[in-house]
Amino acid sequence: MLLGRPWLALLCVAQLASLAPGQESAGPAKPGVAASDKLGATSHGDAGDQSWTVRLGLFDRDDSGGSAGNPFLDESLTIIEPAVIYDNQVSDDFGYDIKFSYDFVSSASIERLSNFSGQSGASRDNYLSLDFGFRHKLSNTDSLSWHLDLATEYDYTSFGLGGGWSHEFVERDASLSLNLNLYEDTIKPIRFDGSEDADESRTSLAGTLGWYQVLGPRTHGEFGLTFSDQSGFLETAYNAVVQEDPSYAANPNLANNAQGIEFTEELPDSRTRTALFGRVRHGLSATDAIELGARLYDDDWGIAAWDLTPRWLHEFESGLLMDLRYRYYTQDAADYWSESFTGTGAMPTFRTQDSDLGKFNSSLLGSHWTWGRQKQWDLGVNYLSRSDGLDHIYLSLGWTTSY
Repeated sequence: MLLGRPWLALLCVAQLASLAPGQESAGPAKPGVAASDKLGATSHGDAGDQSWTVRLGLFDRDDSGGSAGNPFLDESLTIIEPAVIYDNQVSDDFGYDIKFSYDFVSSASIERLSNFSGQSGASRDNYLSLDFGFRHKLSNTDSLSWHLDLATEYDYTSFGLGGGWSHEFVERDASLSLNLNLYEDTIKPIRFDGSEDADESRTSLAGTLGWYQVLGPRTHGEFGLTFSDQSGFLETAYNAVVQEDPSYAANPNLANNAQGIEFTEELPDSRTRTALFGRVRHGLSATDAIELGARLYDDDWGIAAWDLTPRWLHEFESGLLMDLRYRYYTQDAADYWSESFTGTGAMPTFRTQDSDLGKFNSSLLGSHWTWGRQKQWDLGVNYLSRSDGLDHIYLSLGWTTSY
């Protein structure tokens, strides 16, 4: 599996969901357009309203020849993703949207696999995703949504479905939501040496309980708990684990010509994760708002993490909406992760040198700019610096037309 479900696609879809088709809701009466939207809740407009959104995303990570992250592998990665969404609010009680995305993926790992005769020789991967979403207003206080997702790439196919229910209390100052999502994946493992194993499967199930609350005339918050469970093939097939020893010859397949032998990455066939999150936004004036978000995370692989995200939003007289944010993130290493495996003895049953499962912290600086009404543009610029050197940038440009 070269990418699984690329998380760049999830980032793009998340931005599309919060901006299309009706941008962030202006919410109730001022104070502050920037302050009073329901923390990113999407306004789908009136019956008969339709929109098209086109977005282009770019993710780039430069490993500088393997000097950062895993010392044995060049982990450079570039993803270019165009995406399109069509949204139709058919009636007051029913609407739907269709999302299509395509990822052009170029990475050092793919190029390495292309050197083996058993592979096609391609230096890139192509990922296609098609999602159908449906929403139903059941009453003045209750709504239901559900979705179907299909995705495929060279060594991976996925089918997903899910649903959500939300209830707004009579006082209109609070709401409760429940979402459940299931993904069934089929993976064709392509190992670090180009060899292929029999197809594997993976099941992912996640449930989220959310609460929205008005906390004051200018303050509101959103809080939630997510629990997820995965089973099946959970390692990254092309990842290798290197056993080093002076008795081994220099290995030309490793980025630093280390004296080592490569073994497959091996991880447990189950994983449970829990995340507790929340954010509170306060309007400073009719044009300014501040927000603070936080998350606590834990899983049974031994990773514990937390992050903190302050934001500032400002709406200019021209209608331009500016969103500036900073995010600090830190995590412990998984129980099965090690920076090095030495000696010539038996390797651990479970083992990985995947940088994303190691110990690190990161700082993200991001900005998002939105302007226009019926024809709306938005631009996102994000730079992330990681303590292990795997820095990256993420850029997005979107355009929405409503009619």
